[in-house]
Amino acid sequence: MALTAGLLLARVWHTAPLADPLGAPLPPALHLAFPPTYVLFAPLFTLWDGVSMLSLSRLHGFLSGLAVLYVAWRGGRALWWHIAWSDRPPPRAPLRRELGLLAASLGGLALFVGIGLVWHRPMAALAGTGGDLVFDVHSHTNASHDVRGTLMGGFDTEANLRWHRRAGFDAVFATDHNTVAGLRPHSGAPALCPGIEVSAWRAHVVLLGDSIPVDQRRYNSSLAALELLLRESDSLYGALSVLSLPEYERNHRNRLDSLAAAGAAGFELVNAAPKANEMTRPRRDSVAALARRTGRFVVGASDSHGWGATSMVWNLLPLTGPKPAGPAACTAVLQALRKGFGVTRIVERRRLRPDSGWPGWLTPAGVLWEGWRGLTWPLTLSWLAWTWLLWAVSRRRYT
Repeated sequence: MALTAGLLLARVWHTAPLADPLGAPLPPALHLAFPPTYVLFAPLFTLWDGVSMLSLSRLHGFLSGLAVLYVAWRGGRALWWHIAWSDRPPPRAPLRRELGLLAASLGGLALFVGIGLVWHRPMAALAGTGGDLVFDVHSHTNASHDVRGTLMGGFDTEANLRWHRRAGFDAVFATDHNTVAGLRPHSGAPALCPGIEVSAWRAHVVLLGDSIPVDQRRYNSSLAALELLLRESDSLYGALSVLSLPEYERNHRNRLDSLAAAGAAGFELVNAAPKANEMTRPRRDSVAALARRTGRFVVGASDSHGWGATSMVWNLLPLTGPKPAGPAACTAVLQALRKGFGVTRIVERRRLRPDSGWPGWLTPAGVLWEGWRGLTWPLTLSWLAWTWLLWAVSRRRYT
């Protein structure tokens, strides 16, 4: 009954699942499309998405919150037994029973997290974009060191493009760490666009349009070396330089004006990686104001390393003519970004943000509530069906 009441109340306080971080209204036709498997198993898939879109601090809160809720549940149950059934003998081997339940709960949590991380499951895709070109400016393949040596070692260029195709992208910049080895010949959709992520001095700089190797040692010794990269990224590499999260926010937040003056062409305003998803809304608005004032573009980045199957952010390029494909799509994006602020649009999914009013230890409840508020009716009905089905199975077991 509590779950049912929560789901129905969430419909009363329903909110759009998509938003523009700059505050502009989105076209009414823009929406998320869900595969049939996603709708059928909505409780699992929406929870996977909700947890995948948490910042690193919120992930810590999610785990600690689960521990608090677990202790409250088991302690409250034991207290209720003591009060309501004081005339009955306690169950046999209570410690063994509790340890077994704890092990099963931890195993279930590990299974939920593990499957969510490694399964490239059916995923929500951006739809209703009309003639707009949907692109991602920052993603990785197993040419990157932090993909190649992990369980995602098989996430090659084709796997990267399949991930983006299922999420509704038309063009993808492959921006591996300090290498262009992931830029392999490709035909079909989405378009594979050239790029690289350079590890510069206390910063990661994404070069959009670069297809030649970059010696990052030239740019990682000092602030002057970083500014050198920003100055010569276009003339030497024919690329647009984008300051990436979280590095510029951690290390350069008080010198963004000077980095823009040195040649930074744009800023990531949204980045889906947990450690990069910590930016508060006031700080985001401050960076957006700087970009507007200096004429720099802002973009959202999946920063996908192959884990999971949740796209949190897309970029839209409005078009007046037919949608280009292949290298022409990459060229259209680069030409638009060169015009600076406001030519393209960011679309992000609503989620439990790091600066939300939910306390850290209530992050599990916050994930549920914020996820429920953005559900479509088919997803809500799937949640209700599973809730009552599992309740019926439980009742049948204990009667």
